[in-house]
Amino acid sequence: MQRAGHEPTWEEFSQAFRAHYIPDSLVEQKKREFRELKQGNKTVMQYVQAFIHLSQYAPEDVRDDPSRAARLLSGFDPTLQTHLGRRYQSFTDLVDTALDMENRLAGR
Repeated sequence: MQRAGHEPTWEEFSQAFRAHYIPDSLVEQKKREFRELKQGNKTVMQYVQAFIHLSQYAPEDVRDDPSRAARLLSGFDPTLQTHLGRRYQSFTDLVDTALDMENRLAGR
């Protein structure tokens, strides 16, 4: 129950909304999907979009920028992983570098 005069933070609102409207079984399913997510046949952009969408169900796995970047990198195609190595400073930089590398490898 919310205290009178208390403005909920986004985090508080989000947690209350999910607890009320999203079944635990769905959250657990999406969490599993996130933890098993790999690039596979997806383009870098498709993989990143799926990663961002599903990561909301497992915030404990991506608490900060370094853990988020490491998790994203671990799901990339092995060839792309090899080319990327540690050539990034942040999650955003990793995405930009991966997109650039994908284009280079495709000869674009």
